[in-house]
Amino acid sequence: MSNTKACLILLLAILLSSGLKAQEPIAIGEKHKIASKILNEDREVWIHLPKSYNDSAITPATYPVIYLLDAEINFEYVAPTVDYLSRSPFADMPECIVVGIKNTDRTRDFTPTRSSKKDPNNAAKTLFSNSGGSAVFLRFINEELKPYINENYRAAGYNILVGHSFGGLFAAYAFLQPEKSFDAYIANDPSLWWDNKTVVHLAEKITSHPNHTVFYLGQANNEEKNMLDSEMAHAIAEFRNTVEKHESLRWGYQFYDKDDHGTVSYPATYDGLRFIFNHYKTDIRLVAKEPAALIKAYKAYSDQAGFTFLPSETYLNKIIKFSKDNNFEESHDYFLDLKSHLYQH
Repeated sequence: MSNTKACLILLLAILLSSGLKAQEPIAIGEKHKIASKILNEDREVWIHLPKSYNDSAITPATYPVIYLLDAEINFEYVAPTVDYLSRSPFADMPECIVVGIKNTDRTRDFTPTRSSKKDPNNAAKTLFSNSGGSAVFLRFINEELKPYINENYRAAGYNILVGHSFGGLFAAYAFLQPEKSFDAYIANDPSLWWDNKTVVHLAEKITSHPNHTVFYLGQANNEEKNMLDSEMAHAIAEFRNTVEKHESLRWGYQFYDKDDHGTVSYPATYDGLRFIFNHYKTDIRLVAKEPAALIKAYKAYSDQAGFTFLPSETYLNKIIKFSKDNNFEESHDYFLDLKSHLYQH
């Protein structure tokens, strides 16, 4: 064996016995199984907790919950996106628990009606024959999954639903139901062509929603590649023209000309979360100079959302340090008192 080869082997052995052994995995969540009586099957959910969730240096807090469809596709980028957008002191949104729901039969769960669409190559065959289970799946979320999350985690009671494609169709369907299931919805390139635009026609029958409801629609640029894309674009346009006129609804829409159906969910989810929490962000430099501006801003956002949001203890700690470092003595004392009032250790 040459001296060079022997040195390389020795170096590799040193690396393996020292540095590599010291490495720790980076985990973004845990998998849980829920035995669903409603669906008559076990369902797997992937749960991501905020970075401050287990921080022993602060008072245990409660967090909004994002219910994410198609977990196996979306969880690994949505969870870090939420962490990024909620990082203090530059948070565009509060820290959130992310609950990703893994599929067993997404066509069954995400479609509201039994399909009548025929196979263009075989008129005797109906496409998506195992469809029409949205009502049952929504019951599973409301009656089994939400109670499980609320009992086992510190959920605040503000809930968001995010879905793409058939998942976006389900989000639109849930949004249009008489009973309010979520406070906010993100539907990315939803398959609103489904069953002769049944959800679009449902939207036409509804003129208002529970106060403070938020709906964000992201549409991809599918360039009319085939008949299905044409049906999708037309259905989305009809849905948009109908829903944006609804009373008591905060509505957002964006067309993503650089993204197709397969890529749109990433940027649209990012933008959708920022839209839902528009005006949540405050400027640490401004509130250090004008302490009352912080409470005023959070009250204004809470009034808009119909839910009480408070500055997190983590954010208050950063404002207190910033005020001290920049000699804002009155602000420093103000925020110390506010922290003591809001968070009792």
